[in-house]
Amino acid sequence: MQLRLRDNFIAGIIVILPVAVTLWILIAAKDAINDAVLNPLLKYIKPYITNVYIEYGVKAALLFVLVLFVYLIGLATRILFVRKLFSSGEAIFFKIPMIGKVYVTMKQMSRAFLGERRGIFKKPVLVEYPRKGVYSIGFLTSESKGEIQEKTEKRLVNIFIPTTPNPTSGILLLVPEEEAINLDMSVEEAMKLIISGGVVTPLTLAEN
Repeated sequence: MQLRLRDNFIAGIIVILPVAVTLWILIAAKDAINDAVLNPLLKYIKPYITNVYIEYGVKAALLFVLVLFVYLIGLATRILFVRKLFSSGEAIFFKIPMIGKVYVTMKQMSRAFLGERRGIFKKPVLVEYPRKGVYSIGFLTSESKGEIQEKTEKRLVNIFIPTTPNPTSGILLLVPEEEAINLDMSVEEAMKLIISGGVVTPLTLAEN
């Protein structure tokens, strides 16, 4: 009886958690857009608004324009000419001290977290961290080169260990290649496992 209650409770969490996380992200995005874009724009036309319903309508119209603007930018970058123009602009942007480095890093991180196959995450691995006998899931990003590799006896690989439930932060480990255990799961499956805090496992994904 207790086992059945536990299984039903866990099944309920598995169903509710994705919905709750999705709603939380949507609410956070709404608040961020409100504070950063809609409210600053709205203050210029607020003196001309006569009631709260018109204000809601104006906000909805501004949000639609913003979404349309982002969509058109995405559409434009898929056109070869605009893509080349954008690449030329990026090349100039890369040369700006500090800002260029931050831009490159954020672009690579975006590719990785949005599931682009050629992102910085090559494959998920298992490493003993933070101590022997305790394992963490990380992502192989590259092989160590240059000064770091020259001053170590073993061949090292760079592994990013993301945090839960926010995988955009984490730590970088330089691990001997033979100590990184390769996993068969995909980058997307490993990311879901990390974000869910272990609730959504590759086995769970296969069953669903």
